[in-house]
Amino acid sequence: MELYLSRLFLDHRSRAVMKDVADPRMLHKTISRCFPMADAHEKQSASERETPRSTFNILHRLERRPDGFVLYVQSTGKPNWSLLTPGYANRIDEKSIDRLYLEIRNGSRLLFRLAANPTKRVGKSDEGNAKFRDEKRRRIDIRDEEGRLRWLERKGIECGFALSHVTARNEVRAVDTVPRPSVRFGHDKGRVTLGSAVFDGVLEVVDAAAFRDALAKGIGTGKAYGFGLMSVAPAR
Repeated sequence: MELYLSRLFLDHRSRAVMKDVADPRMLHKTISRCFPMADAHEKQSASERETPRSTFNILHRLERRPDGFVLYVQSTGKPNWSLLTPGYANRIDEKSIDRLYLEIRNGSRLLFRLAANPTKRVGKSDEGNAKFRDEKRRRIDIRDEEGRLRWLERKGIECGFALSHVTARNEVRAVDTVPRPSVRFGHDKGRVTLGSAVFDGVLEVVDAAAFRDALAKGIGTGKAYGFGLMSVAPAR
């Protein structure tokens, strides 16, 4: 499985960029249209057809910097960035990273950054901001720092890594999105809030296969809205 990582330096003077920055649904659509779904559909039956995000494991993270916006996009399919609106990006860097990930071994110590949507499932009687609701359980955002760090520790157990050091930036604004039509949200006028946190730190790989799989597929919920992409680099 070939894995690609793109880094796009967005032009803040572009109307298309500012529209996408203001609405994560629009950014998701912009990224999705740059992937060759037509080729993928030729290999799928009508009943198997999926979205570009699920077909190519598309993950992204938008970072706001003093000099503008940088968009990171990881995927198992090669993107066609020429489909972007002219002037959308000042510069685009793209590389294949699957071989780099194959070099990760048990005991590897890595610097990491993860923008995530920490959540938990609770019963109907629990208080909190409901994200998804069914007859039995619902998912709510974890908003306290201690709870978010425990969430990441649990994800580490599932995804083959142990935390050596981590900080969580909780000042990141929540992302408002419109829910899927198949889910009812009568309690909040049809809108849902995805709480966000950015984790930075050092981790140690304890199960390289599980960790590589998590890097490729993303960690946590809200992947279509800029959560789940973990960036790593060797810790010196």
